Amino acid sequence: MDERKKYNSYLIPRRGAQGVKVDVPPNRAGAAADSSFSGTGFAEIEIDPGSNNVSAAERALRFFSSVTPPEPLEQKTPDPIRRKFYDMRKLAVDRPFARDDSELFYKQAKFMDEFTDDYPDEAKFFMYSPFYQRMGYEQLRTYFSWRAKARNGEMPPISVSYVFLYVYELLSNIGVNSPGEGLGKLLAVWNTCLKFGPALENYMPGWFKDYHIYYDLPQSFTDFAKEHDMAGYFSMMFLFDADADTRFEIWNRISGYNVNGSKFYNDGNEQLFRDCFYAVLDSIGDLCMEANISMEDLFIYSSGRRAPWKPFKYAVFYQWLQQNDRKVEMPGQERYYCKNNRWSANMPIYFSTQKDFVGYIFKKTEACLRQAVDYKYKLTAAPKARLNTPLSELKVLGERGATLEGAIEKAVADFHRNTTRTIVTVDHANLERIRIEALGTQEKLIVPEERARGELGEESGELTGDSAVGRTALIELHGEWAGGGVVESAVLVEPIGEPGAESGGLEDQDGMADFGTAAGGGWAALKEALSAVEVEALSLVLRGDAGIKAFADEHGVMLEVLADGINEKAVDHIGDSILEVDDGMSVFDEYRENVAELVVG
Repeated sequence: MDERKKYNSYLIPRRGAQGVKVDVPPNRAGAAADSSFSGTGFAEIEIDPGSNNVSAAERALRFFSSVTPPEPLEQKTPDPIRRKFYDMRKLAVDRPFARDDSELFYKQAKFMDEFTDDYPDEAKFFMYSPFYQRMGYEQLRTYFSWRAKARNGEMPPISVSYVFLYVYELLSNIGVNSPGEGLGKLLAVWNTCLKFGPALENYMPGWFKDYHIYYDLPQSFTDFAKEHDMAGYFSMMFLFDADADTRFEIWNRISGYNVNGSKFYNDGNEQLFRDCFYAVLDSIGDLCMEANISMEDLFIYSSGRRAPWKPFKYAVFYQWLQQNDRKVEMPGQERYYCKNNRWSANMPIYFSTQKDFVGYIFKKTEACLRQAVDYKYKLTAAPKARLNTPLSELKVLGERGATLEGAIEKAVADFHRNTTRTIVTVDHANLERIRIEALGTQEKLIVPEERARGELGEESGELTGDSAVGRTALIELHGEWAGGGVVESAVLVEPIGEPGAESGGLEDQDGMADFGTAAGGGWAALKEALSAVEVEALSLVLRGDAGIKAFADEHGVMLEVLADGINEKAVDHIGDSILEVDDGMSVFDEYRENVAELVVG
């Protein structure tokens, strides 16, 4: 190794040494001890022995000693609201592995129970299942300011996520003294915020029911739903409640045939149809009693197994209340059980064809009622082929000699007969006076035959026998007349008209509706609405031509679409469909003559 390099290796420190002073002087005599270094420069190094004890911060200060020192930091006034939110968020530190947010929400809600704010701005907020931990500073201030107003009865429009957060608090009884008070606050939200938060309608009705179950309120849920017009949200629960004022709407809600779109129903027959439908339901109930089954058996397949149940589905809710063991029964065969503070439920399993079944009852009732009142347009109703497959109870009814169809037809006929009878009430207090006056009139009318022919001739203004018949009526008396007894009531059975007199009406002597009447509607209007292709299709169907499908393909339209188009126009103008599509296309028998006249004309 070169001696010069070896010597220098002792003089130059390793990189990274602290407190190094390096001096490079000119040639020195002391270095001439070794002739090989004569005339050669070298490095002399001094190391401060205390430099290794200096901290990095002190060295940095020495380095910047010549720089102007920084100004001291100004201490800002702490924000108490921000500090409150920070303390609330710290509650999440103790639960880093929690699977849901319900418990944290409940703890934070209790922590913020008495907090109020008056934030002047409004931050937008849109979140599914909202709760505090996911909200920003401005959103929290907006919410607690709105909540302060809501607790005082003022609920101005705001982002609906804030409303849901307030509802979650009320479900946990945050900010109220009792479950009863909480229910009142929830009702206030329902009645006020539903106008600007329609999404509440998808959840709150079910939460009202769960609220009655979980908190064991003294008022029954049935009474609550009726009082606040919520029975319609629980169609299957109140389907068999005979006292429900909205019974008709409840049945129609699950029906596959919407009677509210019926031309007959909307043509001034609303109350008539409702009363008739109630009579039909009573008849079906009697039929079920004869078969030793209940009406519920026509809808409920079985009672499901008991399974765990969590109240307030889709809400952020923690089951905070320690409850005693109990059983809660609700309408519609729903049963809920609490044991060891754990909830389970037994829910009925309904037939999947209930929509078609109820739709058939509605449509069959309307069809029979149209026929009973001689409505100008008929309606055809037939149960779907798959309707009887799951509803085995209908087969039981058939085995006993009675059918659902027959029960509906009889109920409508009886209802129409009872509602169209004319009841004449006789005032028994004046009955004796009427009898005496009638005897006096009879004596005056009895005259000799010759005088009768001379004085009661054609020029006389008095009544003859034939004309008198036209002014009388046959009255069926109910009750007994026995020497001064009471005639309770009398029924006008039928008027006795002139021989050969015609009643008139919308139908001619053959019973068919007039094709050219009802300007702007009816068959004449239907003919004008149909296209040439649709008229030609009807002509082919009437002839029973099997080439109707080829005809539809030729014109670039599906057979079902062609039939639906014709039926839609028929419903608009005559109130009913005229075509049935199965493997082919056919005209309903009751409309064949009308369609033939439409095609030929």
